[in-house]
Amino acid sequence: MDEKKGLVVIARYDESIDSLIKRFKKKVNKSGILREFKDSTFYQKPSIKKKRKRIEAAIRRVKDEQKLKEKRSYRKNEKHQSDK
Repeated sequence: MDEKKGLVVIARYDESIDSLIKRFKKKVNKSGILREFKDSTFYQKPSIKKKRKRIEAAIRRVKDEQKLKEKRSYRKNEKHQSDK
């Protein structure tokens, strides 16, 4: 019996349905299931696929740089506060 396991979100104690749905949506987005489905619904030329991937990579790179910058500035502030 080869059962396919999908995304599972187990309700926490005293958790509202809204937060449960929110966690599920977040998991779906992170896993890329929806993106795969949208990509397979119609044909895309290889050149368009490459272009989209390049754009997505650029967006990811900018986000990662911002996170790193925030992390560094947080550490700087932390150092200065501990000196006081």
